[in-house]
Amino acid sequence: MFNFKDMTIGKKVGLGFGVIVLILMGVVLLAIQQVRTMEIVTQRVVELRTPTAHASLMMLNGMNHSLASLRGWILLGDPKFKKERSIAWEEQIKPSLKLMHGLAPKWSDPENKTRLKKIEEEINNFKAAQQKIEEIAQNPDNSPAQKILFNQAEPLEKFIVDTLSNMIHLGMKDNKTRQNKRLVELLANIETTISLSLERADEFLLSGKEEFKKESLENWRKNAEYMKELRKNIKSFNKEQLKNIEFLQTKVGEFGPLLEEIIRIRSGEKWNLAHYWLKTEAAPVAFSIKELLNDMTSVQEKLLENDVEEISSRTHYLIVLLVALFFTAALISGVLAANIARSISEPILEVCHLADELAHGNVEGKRLPVTCRGEIGSLSQSFNQLLDRLQKDKSGGKPE
Repeated sequence: MFNFKDMTIGKKVGLGFGVIVLILMGVVLLAIQQVRTMEIVTQRVVELRTPTAHASLMMLNGMNHSLASLRGWILLGDPKFKKERSIAWEEQIKPSLKLMHGLAPKWSDPENKTRLKKIEEEINNFKAAQQKIEEIAQNPDNSPAQKILFNQAEPLEKFIVDTLSNMIHLGMKDNKTRQNKRLVELLANIETTISLSLERADEFLLSGKEEFKKESLENWRKNAEYMKELRKNIKSFNKEQLKNIEFLQTKVGEFGPLLEEIIRIRSGEKWNLAHYWLKTEAAPVAFSIKELLNDMTSVQEKLLENDVEEISSRTHYLIVLLVALFFTAALISGVLAANIARSISEPILEVCHLADELAHGNVEGKRLPVTCRGEIGSLSQSFNQLLDRLQKDKSGGKPE
């Protein structure tokens, strides 16, 4: 059975140093373990959480950059906006998507991996929608109403106005009767209402203001009344004028549907296809991507908060642990040092005290207690044997 008192001085000192070394090793190992854990969490924050949040933010910025450049191209048609949109894709959106793919295998939340797949699908849709809008934005097909206005309505209106001007010129030559004057006035009114209806339709096309639409339709309504009155007085025209009237009626019949189509298209949402596709295709996809990114970022922020909280908690735990171990080690070392010192000093002091007694010739009945083995026990036994010998010699020297 282990007995501290029976140990030699070397073993006692060695035991003391060994215990202190073991305590220090325990403290160091525990500190290393806690620091290693904090290092892992910190590394996760630096190499996973923060880059994921950065990639999400970079993608959002790239999408906003791309959309802003696309709007600039739609409104102004400046090629630099096309270049800016290309830069947004090459330097922000694509790199951020690539970065997310690299980080995805390390994500702990499987929902984020699912979101990434959806984001990739939506990014492809977003790119296709933007390309479609960019291609049509500065193309005549972008504004169907404007295309009809420039390519069909305006040339037709010019033919009609020229025909009416010719008829008015012919009527002016034969402007003797009141009836002839009325016919010339009627032709002038038709010319005016045709021109005004198209002019107001053009203004409505540019501004979208309802007042221009109403004025255009009102002039067209008046034109229909004037044409109806013209047909009633058709017998009052000469042969040459009748030919022009037939041409006029045909062209006015063609002009009316064009005018109505211009107003109908401009009154709807598809009057500008680039704007319409931006609103119905590109923007909804962008908002869908933003929602997915926001959800992903929210998860990462929550995980980041948890990691930071874990680092803080482990740091606090490590400080408390080190303080506790410090005081525990100090207490154990103190107790151990005191026991070792007492187990060595007390027997030596007893020997010193007995040696002092021996110097004064008082050795009878004085013996050292042998309470342990080892050097101290051997010293006590040897000293006791010395006292026995001295006492025996002293007794043998007395007279009988």
